[in-house]
Amino acid sequence: MKPTVLVTENIHQVGWQTLRAETDAVSWPGEERQPLVAAVADVQAILVRVAKLTPEVIRAAKHLRVIGKHGVGYDNIDIPAATAAGVVVTNTPLANSTSVAEHALALLLAVARRIGESDRDLARGGMRAQKSYQGVELSGKVMGVIGLGSAGLRLARMTGNGLGMRVLGFDPYKDPWPDGIERCVDLDPLLRQADFISIHVPLTRETRHLIGTATLTTMKPTAILVNTARGGIVDEAAVAEAVAAGRLAGAGLDVVVDEPLKPSHPLNGTPNIILTPHVAGVTEEAMMRMAQDSAADILRVLRGEVPQFPVNREVLRK
Repeated sequence: MKPTVLVTENIHQVGWQTLRAETDAVSWPGEERQPLVAAVADVQAILVRVAKLTPEVIRAAKHLRVIGKHGVGYDNIDIPAATAAGVVVTNTPLANSTSVAEHALALLLAVARRIGESDRDLARGGMRAQKSYQGVELSGKVMGVIGLGSAGLRLARMTGNGLGMRVLGFDPYKDPWPDGIERCVDLDPLLRQADFISIHVPLTRETRHLIGTATLTTMKPTAILVNTARGGIVDEAAVAEAVAAGRLAGAGLDVVVDEPLKPSHPLNGTPNIILTPHVAGVTEEAMMRMAQDSAADILRVLRGEVPQFPVNREVLRK
């Protein structure tokens, strides 16, 4: 009898094809039609995008062996609960890195050239003097990259090699250190020197509000901030206030704490803040790779093999 894999959200067809070659892969109809805690009762594997896999859900999955995260960040999965239950968790750290890096670069350029403001004003018929939309160049400036995983490193290479920027990096876990990037052992020197800053770290206790009121005061008032990682890493109200007050030149945010953004949110309507709806990793190529990579690691675990991208490696040693 084939093992059952529950797919909680829509994935690219290549992922379904991979799973169905060796398993009975089924789609979750959603919380209103079937509570997730009930849907996982008889499954051996879960392929998840954004659904919350709480301790209650994980404990209800008595036969669960593996959770495959379709994406990089896994803060929607209770890792301690999975580890305690002996469930392997995997993710896809390389699948969307090119797409995320390109989106971060797009936001950097868009904010630097005030494209969001000019687009809105033009559409509303409220154009101001051309000087109001004067931007700045990236070439020759200082790029600060926080987190040099796959996406952060790609952006560092794009901006350093492609735009001739001086690139500073902060990542206490990166070893060996990549060539061509100046290492900052503390975050403060990067924040003080960078003209452009892009965030590429997971949301953890250490990184929550990594950019907040205190750190914003150390940044140049001409600096531009981009976040394509997780919303909680940035204190959104503090960033909105800093941009509105002229203590930060602008920001491009693909992620916020509560998605979708509410109309009353302080980020709404702030000049030179560009928002996108968590789509940095949403390209045809990335969706294919994330579906394929997560499905492939699920099959590896179900066969008794070692997965390529385990999150909780300690489970494998038991």
